[in-house]
This record gives sequence, C-alpha cells and structure tokens, in this order.
Amino acid sequence: MYVSVEVITMLATAATTLVAIISGFGWMIGRMDTRFAAIDARFAIQDAKFDRIEHELTEVKIAIARLEGPQPRLVSTR
Repeated sequence: MYVSVEVITMLATAATTLVAIISGFGWMIGRMDTRFAAIDARFAIQDAKFDRIEHELTEVKIAIARLEGPQPRLVSTR
C-alpha cells in the first residue's frame, strides 16, 4: 500500500493540532484551578469575619436587652 507524502503530512498536522489543543485546554484548567483556590481562600477569610461579627452582634443584642429590661406585656394582669 502506497501512502503519499501529503497524507502523511495531513495526519502529522492533525495530530500536532490535537496535541496543542489538548495541552492548551489543560493549561487553561490549571490556571482556573489556581484562581478558584485563591478566591476560595478569600471567601474563607470573609466567612471568618462574618462569623466574628455575628458573635459580637449577638453579645450586643444581649447587653441591650439586659439594659432595657423585660418587654411589657400586651395584656396587663391585675
């Protein structure tokens, strides 16, 4: 069986193009993973800040409730 030079060249071109596309996609996925890891770290820091603020807000609410005293009832008892 005879295979011409043009067919061999086309097969080589197709193979190298496929390898280039696959490696480019792999590189892009690696960069995205790195960026997502950085964003996840920033979200973790913000979540910790929100948890701390929520805890402080709860303490402030309790302190204000102690200063105000119990709430008056809607129906007064005699």
